[in-house]
Amino acid sequence: IVYYVDDEVNKGWSIVFHLKPRDLYETGERENEVPKNESFPVQDIDQFFDDVNDLILSREDEIVEVIGECDIEN
Repeated sequence: IVYYVDDEVNKGWSIVFHLKPRDLYETGERENEVPKNESFPVQDIDQFFDDVNDLILSREDEIVEVIGECDIEN
């Protein structure tokens, strides 16, 4: 990347700065290796519970106080 910066000594002139971008690095020659994906065991809910149709997935207890709620007039 090349930048042109105003010269403080010689007014009206510019100085050329050639900078290497910080986000680019020389990593050498690399082969196109594809990383292997590890297989993870599939979790089957049936192995933990006998009857998943009757399984309750929401809370049924009563909320006593709601935090952060305010009264807003329409």
